Amino acid sequence: MEVGSATTVPLVVQHNALVNARFNMSALEMRFFLAMLNRINRDDATFAVCEVQVREICSGSSSNAIYTEVREMVRSIGKQALFIEALSPDGKRVKNPDVLTLPLMGIARYISKTGVVEASFNENIRPYLLELRDNFTKAQLSQLLKLKSPVSHRIYWLLREYAAFGKRVIGLAELRNVLGLTTEYQDRFDHFRERVLNRAQSELAETDLPFTYELIKQGRVITEIRFLFAPAESTGIAAAAVEPTGWEAAVLAVGVGEKSLPAIRSQLESGMYDEGYIQFVLQTVRAKVVQGKVKKEGGAVFKALTEGYMLADYHKQLAGAEIKKQKSAKKSIVGPSVKIRLEDAEAAYETMRKKGKAPASFTENLEQTYISQGFVLVQNDTGNWLIKD
Repeated sequence: MEVGSATTVPLVVQHNALVNARFNMSALEMRFFLAMLNRINRDDATFAVCEVQVREICSGSSSNAIYTEVREMVRSIGKQALFIEALSPDGKRVKNPDVLTLPLMGIARYISKTGVVEASFNENIRPYLLELRDNFTKAQLSQLLKLKSPVSHRIYWLLREYAAFGKRVIGLAELRNVLGLTTEYQDRFDHFRERVLNRAQSELAETDLPFTYELIKQGRVITEIRFLFAPAESTGIAAAAVEPTGWEAAVLAVGVGEKSLPAIRSQLESGMYDEGYIQFVLQTVRAKVVQGKVKKEGGAVFKALTEGYMLADYHKQLAGAEIKKQKSAKKSIVGPSVKIRLEDAEAAYETMRKKGKAPASFTENLEQTYISQGFVLVQNDTGNWLIKD
């Protein structure tokens, strides 16, 4: 998606769900996909039928072999399907989403007389490419055109999504799935490392997103890849030209830098917390500023939002608020007044544990945070619950 102006370099944009979708393209298909993205304008509400010259995606070659390859590419990409997460009605990512299978192209045909591919995207993928206001990742077209391997393109986008952090940890199985390599290199990780990771590292070294990586093991088994790269502040890609509103405006008002917003937005999209937690952090930090316990309000807010160390207190507040609400309503109902899914409590614990802010075990956390407050563990046909009468 081209979103540049006369004074900026051309940018292409995808929804983050598309960045993380499962699909596998050839090099020629990927160049064609890029050419199509570059033809989308910021204000487009529908997909137009575009014309892509063969020479644009084949470096100007006019050999008969190239035109044969393009003809085969059109057939292949016309069958290309995306395995992609479903979005909410307002175009946002959701926790535990359904997975959709969507055709990439609406039409695609090769016109041999003029050496043109005529195509348009499938209208069902409109939420992932058009009228994007948040939850998206953008990249410089000139940088993407330096990449030769399709997996290098995909890895570039995966890292670009986390540009504000300067690192991204991806499970090996998840990475294989996103790249469409669920069957390749299963028996020999050294082949995967050489042909995928090392190749991408070599190609991205020539772009604005060079990286190193580390292998994370459980015992002797490699389970995750930790990618490390320069954070967004030094990459030179401008922030989205959208006037901040809501939580963004509130966070900016306390001194958090605009370049830090993508990091916070990524936490929201990942389901680490909801916008209520942001308001909780703002109120808590403000109180500490008034008390003289915090000097740099913006820094304290950013740390709490990116590390999530106030989540346990936030959940306690929610539970307490629900109890007060039930008491004030004076409803004579039979059953519990407060219910928390055990899996939600465990997810909050895991977040805190990774930050080193939680007890050694989930059992201890249950005792300290819930059981000591009067909650009991109940199992019924709807699942496991922490319930307080």
